[in-house]
Amino acid sequence: MTLQEILADIKSDRVKKCVIDTDAFNEIDDQFAIAYSYLSKKLDVLAVYAAPFFNGNSKSYEDGMERSYHEIIRVLGCCDKGFTVPVLKGSRASIDQTGKAVDSEAADHLIKLAHETNEMIYVFGMAAITNVASALMKDPTIKDKICVIWLAASETHADHLDEFNLNQDYKAGQILLNSGVNLLLCPAWSVVWELKASLSHILDLQGHNSACDCLYDLGYGYYCGAGKPEGWYRCLWDIAAPAILDNPDCAEIEIITAPVMTDDRKYAFDSTRHKIMILKKIDRDKTYEKAWEVLKAGK
Repeated sequence: MTLQEILADIKSDRVKKCVIDTDAFNEIDDQFAIAYSYLSKKLDVLAVYAAPFFNGNSKSYEDGMERSYHEIIRVLGCCDKGFTVPVLKGSRASIDQTGKAVDSEAADHLIKLAHETNEMIYVFGMAAITNVASALMKDPTIKDKICVIWLAASETHADHLDEFNLNQDYKAGQILLNSGVNLLLCPAWSVVWELKASLSHILDLQGHNSACDCLYDLGYGYYCGAGKPEGWYRCLWDIAAPAILDNPDCAEIEIITAPVMTDDRKYAFDSTRHKIMILKKIDRDKTYEKAWEVLKAGK
């Protein structure tokens, strides 16, 4: 499929096959995105992969991945006690550390899925892109069989690339952007940043079903337990990934020439490079209205 055909597919009502690549233990937005994806009638979730992360919420990249693996299972269990979606462990290190593809169940599973499935597989990259970049390094032929929706980096006019998902494995980001894979880049700064949720959003989830109660507990604890002032907002970044497919009217997407992520963590430009898609704008109100409708409906 060409990027124009993929863009038309994104906007269509066809049920799309997807996989989720997530550092679910790092923040609270991944849990909302996992539940939204799983409960959407417009998405067929084929697998969920645990991505590595290393910060104050983990002892190492491997520990971050392991914690995320168990958090994924917990959230899916809240959505559906009998869920059968495969959950696979991802990379135990970053490509930045190893200088090469990182072997993992997740990378191997993505390669297998890509070759077994006749439809385009949309990959929700909601973390360091280590698992996906490793799969592309191990088998570059899958690049035409998947479309990566990656939440990371900045808008192309930004003067730096200081963003969490990209910083967690910068080399993996460079590999992804250079691979020629079908890519929809969703700049965290400042495009996805528009998806700020208020406490009223969180309170609105209470009591509808076990998935909503799980997310309410997470959100309420974060908002109130952290002692945030009244009127404070928390960006639930990762709901952008499922929203783009479940509710395409919320997103404004363009096709551009792929920028270069330089070693000094800036963008450079070369008009001869391949094309990618980029999220230019996302409508906060449309996104939350549909996402909350899906979450409240449950399984």
